Amino acid sequence: MPQTVAEALIKSNKKQAEYDWREWAELFEKIQGLYGKAAQTQTRADIELGNGKESIAILPFSDTHIGGRGVRYDLFRRITDQIIETPRLYVALVGDLAEFAIKLRSVAEVCAQLVGPDKQFQFIESWIEEIKHKLILATWCNHAVEREEKQSGISTIKKLLAKHTVMFDGIGEAKITVGKQTYNTVWSHKFAGTSLLNRAHAGQRHMRFQSPHSEIAVMGDIHTPAFSMYYDGPIQRLSLVAGTLNTQSTYANRYFSIYTQPDYPCFELRHDRHEFTPFATLQSWIDHSI
Repeated sequence: MPQTVAEALIKSNKKQAEYDWREWAELFEKIQGLYGKAAQTQTRADIELGNGKESIAILPFSDTHIGGRGVRYDLFRRITDQIIETPRLYVALVGDLAEFAIKLRSVAEVCAQLVGPDKQFQFIESWIEEIKHKLILATWCNHAVEREEKQSGISTIKKLLAKHTVMFDGIGEAKITVGKQTYNTVWSHKFAGTSLLNRAHAGQRHMRFQSPHSEIAVMGDIHTPAFSMYYDGPIQRLSLVAGTLNTQSTYANRYFSIYTQPDYPCFELRHDRHEFTPFATLQSWIDHSI
């Protein structure tokens, strides 16, 4: 009588999985260690500036959007020359250096680029070579870092910046020492929280709830230069927002404002006593320091 399907016999050496979570936990820990060794970014840094005998100034520079059609390239050249030529002045890059319209959310945004991402990267790479001796730190951002990561998993801009300076891949805290004084600062392309009436609100909020030991918070992103010097209990604090050179952004003109100030507030750190002073523009500090 013929054998039925139900009665058929199958014999094989089918592989049976062997999985011990303890072995894998050890492997994961080893990989974590390798990732830590290979990391180029950080969340905390100790930075010493100047010769210890003079006060210094830091210019937070961000949202240049190189490659964008509405960017003030004349001001970019002028500010770069000031960075290079001005003694006791250092620069921190707070994101969105390039336009990188690779998100493909609209044809208009792509067409608003004067050149593609490749040439934007080469522009930034060439520029960094000129100012790297003045560069103290850099931060992540949504245009030049996140957009690349979302498309390819890596960011060429982040790797470039990490090669030359302290690179914060998120919120970063830096202890900056000038002479005998050490200042607690916190940096990010943007912090959580917004206020229509106080553009410096996000930095203030972050210091109150997340970084209570910090005295200075710096961010970019919102294209509106601002700073607020205030007391929070016994602690004097400064919350500063960098400006932008992308003054003719159609997106900003439609959804925010037609008033965009291409100014960059900066601040001075004293070397001889614990004191920091904000200035509305870089030129105002230069005039003050002469």
